[in-house]
Amino acid sequence: MRGLEWKRIVQLAWPVVLGQLSQVALSVIDSIMIGPLGADHLAAVALSSGLFFVPLVCAMSLMFALSPLTSMASSAGDEQTLEKTLKNGLIIAWAVGLLLVGTMYPATNLMHLLGQPEEVVALSQPYLRVVVLSMLPIMLFQGLRQFSEGLEIMFPPLIIGLIMIPLNIFGNWLLIYGNWGFSAMGMEGAAWATTLSRTLAAIIMLGVVAFGPRLRSFGLLRWQRSDLCRATLLRILMLGLPGSLQYLAETSAFSLAAIMIGRLGSVSLAAHQIAINMASISFMVSIGISSAGAIRIGQARGRGDLEAARRTGFSALTLSAAFMGICGIVFLALRLYFPSLYIQDPEVIQIAARLLMIAAAFQVADGIQAVGVGLLRGMEDVKMPTVYVLLAYWLVALPLAWLLSNVFSFGVEGIWSALAVGLACSALLLTIRFHWITHKPV
Repeated sequence: MRGLEWKRIVQLAWPVVLGQLSQVALSVIDSIMIGPLGADHLAAVALSSGLFFVPLVCAMSLMFALSPLTSMASSAGDEQTLEKTLKNGLIIAWAVGLLLVGTMYPATNLMHLLGQPEEVVALSQPYLRVVVLSMLPIMLFQGLRQFSEGLEIMFPPLIIGLIMIPLNIFGNWLLIYGNWGFSAMGMEGAAWATTLSRTLAAIIMLGVVAFGPRLRSFGLLRWQRSDLCRATLLRILMLGLPGSLQYLAETSAFSLAAIMIGRLGSVSLAAHQIAINMASISFMVSIGISSAGAIRIGQARGRGDLEAARRTGFSALTLSAAFMGICGIVFLALRLYFPSLYIQDPEVIQIAARLLMIAAAFQVADGIQAVGVGLLRGMEDVKMPTVYVLLAYWLVALPLAWLLSNVFSFGVEGIWSALAVGLACSALLLTIRFHWITHKPV
């Protein structure tokens, strides 16, 4: 029975995984194509990405609530709720996207207060100012994508995401290095290529949902005052906000760790960017498995089948753990090769290789905690998991990171080791929580 569930999760997950990888690919591509400009440029990408990633993931996680809500309404055959979920989800996406652009753009003027190397801050500011503009199209795309995936319509967002990869590479080639008569814009050129790619993705996805044969019946182009439903807005926010806080606790911990690393110098920060890029690739696979598990749990709960929800959850957890274990072996074996794809600086490569060894050690825990968050969201259990994640990162990982890097002088490796401990704590607590809320007492 569990083998069948694994198969169903894989069938749902693989297009989601590729879609997630297409999103993180834009950051990886930027890092690889900026790497030849030097360690300072790669460090600037790390600083910019760390600051951008926190609000981005928190905002996107609000939209994760749409998939289980959509799958439950679809399982119950409730077309009216589906239309309200789509439209009110997009209202939230639009509002949050505008809010973040309006606040993050002027906040880039405060980057000099972070105590980072001056040359890194000078490179980071123009890059981040442009990338911030992509927040609105990202939010719109994510809202439409989560609704589509909740209906098990996986391929449109996947195809769009895959198309964006070669377009972004071509845009980087034109704008970073000034080919075909374009001015060489360096890092800022990469930012414009990424922002334009994300904007195009949102426009195409709007067209798919508005005119697609299975999606146009939800009336994306037919808006009335009654479409604004307070109860639906609140339900999305009540499910999405605690999950957003969970991701805030994790991503802000990693971003604060990047700031700690930046104080150690641009070489350490460049190595951190390479290692976190590689770890984010494997992490996105677990996020895809998490999304598939949440959809299946939403369907099971729509039928009132708690046992099926539990079986789905543990199948997703073991599947993610197995995959991430393989990734750990790959990171260990190719720890010197992967950094060489980004940069030829021997010192950066050696530090990045040591960080990849630590990443290899925490892969399984990272996969379990990523899936655990999604499974509990599918169960609409979000308050206690938020507390667990806060405990794991802010009471364990970050104090330990400061201790290992400053008191014991373990540097960037100490910070990464502390993050690994936080991931392990989060994975354990979330797994226990899922077992407890799905366990039927005899």
